[in-house]
Amino acid sequence: MTPREKLEALGGRVPARCIWLGLPSGTTAEIAGHAGAEIAVIDAEHGPIGVERLAEMVRALLPSRTGVLVRVGELSEARIKHALDSGAGGVLIPYVESAGEAEAAVRASLYPPHGARGQAGAVIRATGYGRDPGYAETWNDRAVVAVQIESHKGLTNVRSIAEVEGVDMLFFGPFDYAQDAGLDPATDGAVLWEVFGQIATAAREAGKTVGVFPWPNAAPAELAAAGADLVTVASDVATLSGGLEAAVQAISLSISDVS
Repeated sequence: MTPREKLEALGGRVPARCIWLGLPSGTTAEIAGHAGAEIAVIDAEHGPIGVERLAEMVRALLPSRTGVLVRVGELSEARIKHALDSGAGGVLIPYVESAGEAEAAVRASLYPPHGARGQAGAVIRATGYGRDPGYAETWNDRAVVAVQIESHKGLTNVRSIAEVEGVDMLFFGPFDYAQDAGLDPATDGAVLWEVFGQIATAAREAGKTVGVFPWPNAAPAELAAAGADLVTVASDVATLSGGLEAAVQAISLSISDVS
């Protein structure tokens, strides 16, 4: 399958709406799965999510048929293996800055001959604990390997990264990029739009898809219209925090109101 076909198979449609999950909770993941988004990203980079909780969250999402990607904490064969063995449909690798790093991500994600992912089909959740003997045979043709471009060096090398065989998606991380480039996402939005355009162009020329996390004054619908195939539309932490705060502030009570 092409990178676009892989994303469509995982989420059901492109452009895909994505919910970002940073809370280490199977219950939260289950609720998010029924929200109607095509993809959920479990954030094991910034979220306090260990291996056991990761597996629980993937398990909670699967009945809703929401496609699952896991952002691993770093480019690590072990972390990628844990994410995929849990049953996720792919991985998101943070802070990729070179074609060599992208190649390492692909190698850890795919089975031979295109990669070096370890075989443990009889014991991993992804195979139904051995009940899906064809899992490994079809995995390489449906796995989604996404790499994040979130530094000036990564942007400089974006074309060579995009051309790596096995990379399916370039995902723009605007906040880390802004930090690396000395920008303020709230006031330098025009620059971030230019960077996103460069990443999208590199992806399109290489036949890859594009993902993005919105920044201030860059709405999900605008990013989709500009060519994003995967757009984050909500996060569990922001939704819970903002919703609770709004609910409390919407009701002003004084002591006399309740006495």
